[in-house]
Amino acid sequence: MSLKFKKVIFLLSILIFCTKSALAEITFLEILENPSDLEINLKYATEQEALGRYKATLTTLERLNMLYPVNTDIKLYLISILLKMDSEAKLQLMIEVMLQDPNTTKETRDYIEGILDTIREQAKPKAKWFAYLDVNYTQTDNSNIDGVSKSGNLFAQDNISEFPGLKYDKTYSRGSSITVGKNLSSSSAISFNGGLSINTQNKGEENENDLTSGSVSYSKVIGKHFLLPYAFYSKSNERFTADLSTKGIGFNNTYNINQNSSIGYSSSFSTTDYNVTTSNDENEPENANNDIYSASIGYNYSFLDVNLISSKISYTEKHALKNYNAYTGPGFNIGFTRALPIGTLKLDKTFQTNTYDEKNTFIHSTINREDDIETSQIQLSGRITQLLPFIKKFDPENKIFYNIRHTKIDSDSTLLNNTAIRRNTSFNIIKRFSLYE
Repeated sequence: MSLKFKKVIFLLSILIFCTKSALAEITFLEILENPSDLEINLKYATEQEALGRYKATLTTLERLNMLYPVNTDIKLYLISILLKMDSEAKLQLMIEVMLQDPNTTKETRDYIEGILDTIREQAKPKAKWFAYLDVNYTQTDNSNIDGVSKSGNLFAQDNISEFPGLKYDKTYSRGSSITVGKNLSSSSAISFNGGLSINTQNKGEENENDLTSGSVSYSKVIGKHFLLPYAFYSKSNERFTADLSTKGIGFNNTYNINQNSSIGYSSSFSTTDYNVTTSNDENEPENANNDIYSASIGYNYSFLDVNLISSKISYTEKHALKNYNAYTGPGFNIGFTRALPIGTLKLDKTFQTNTYDEKNTFIHSTINREDDIETSQIQLSGRITQLLPFIKKFDPENKIFYNIRHTKIDSDSTLLNNTAIRRNTSFNIIKRFSLYE
């Protein structure tokens, strides 16, 4: 509410309702004894308003409005209190009643229109653009880059062969992304993101690829719901030859039950097209093309202001040109998050079972593939100044972020080829530059 408008309301209240004397406070007992006395009730209302007791003021004025339905001054006073209480529904009703009343004077109508203009102005989206650039570097150590089986063997056309030796590897990734968005209102925003990263993988020889990506998302708060629909696209290039491209859409929603509890659910769809593949179908890369549908629902509970327990069940369905590349997979995740002085610690474990639609006769003609995958992860993330306080000298705005993560993927499968353990440890650092805010 503008200062000018508040002043008008204040002056109106003074002009209409100040009584000529009586410094003594009106008691509620006096009101009970004189429920229809206009002067006493108005004085009681102004006294309660001055004390900040708007409910008592409102109750008194609503009673007077019933007793004196043609008294415009009472209605205007009532409107001023409803404005202070942010009682939108009652305010709109009172305004409509007054505008529809043929006895309402032009002066009063003009005043009410002024109120409506103020309400409309306040309700207008306060659009604000924002933009920032993220520059990042990631180093990842992989214990088993090729997914060598636990036994060191594999199936090939029903025969057991020796898997190539276990390979430790490092991957270096450097890149940047830019995000541009606009706050459409106090409860909604839209944002666009585009990025490029270059990945170098050793494997005993120089092996480099780049990944371009983009996304658009819309966020909206409706009551206790936080809605987030989005769309994305990415394209991976190996030595400037397109390997694959992926595009998709998704939807997330978080429903806040109360201060400590929330329910989240999501769904997504993506499609991937291959130009080159390292699978058994490398001469026909389109055989690896696939569509993936997924959905999940989870429950989150926070306690002591620094702890969060989360759980989620999910379902994934992969469709592929060749059915031996297609599967269905239910999953379950449980996690624990704790805020620490040095950052946010997160522990989580995921269990997923993928059952494939058809045998891959190139590998084995009689065995149906089914993978039981257990993924364990520990992660610490936050602002670099939390971890290394002396960096504050070089980052006074706290816009350098870090992420340290260790992941173990333990896969048991009906096929020797896919029974493997992979471990990777990564360190990521991001510097954010505000371009517009």
